[in-house]
Amino acid sequence: MRTTGRLGIPLLALLGVVSMAVAAPGKGSPETGKKLYLEGCRHCHGARGDGKGEMGAYLTPAPSDLTSGKTQAKSDAELRKVIMEGRAGTAMTGFGTYNDEQVAALLAYIRSLKP
Repeated sequence: MRTTGRLGIPLLALLGVVSMAVAAPGKGSPETGKKLYLEGCRHCHGARGDGKGEMGAYLTPAPSDLTSGKTQAKSDAELRKVIMEGRAGTAMTGFGTYNDEQVAALLAYIRSLKP
């Protein structure tokens, strides 16, 4: 049991560090995120992120207003899930081809839209 106890504390500490690193939100580049946003999101969500893009008028339900308190109150994990998987019952398709760095950049840009 002593061996297990000695190994248990360092192992738990290591697992704590690893899980904190995985759970910690990425520090994406808002500038890179803006470029990605303008390429892939602006047509529906609008240039300002207010949900008033040129395609948005044709969509039911309307695209989310990314500047709204409701959207900004969502966790990074919730927003990441929508970006990667889309939203059922809406025109929001998933962007599962984005890598972690791209998603972190998009999240940083979306957070910068907060009024």
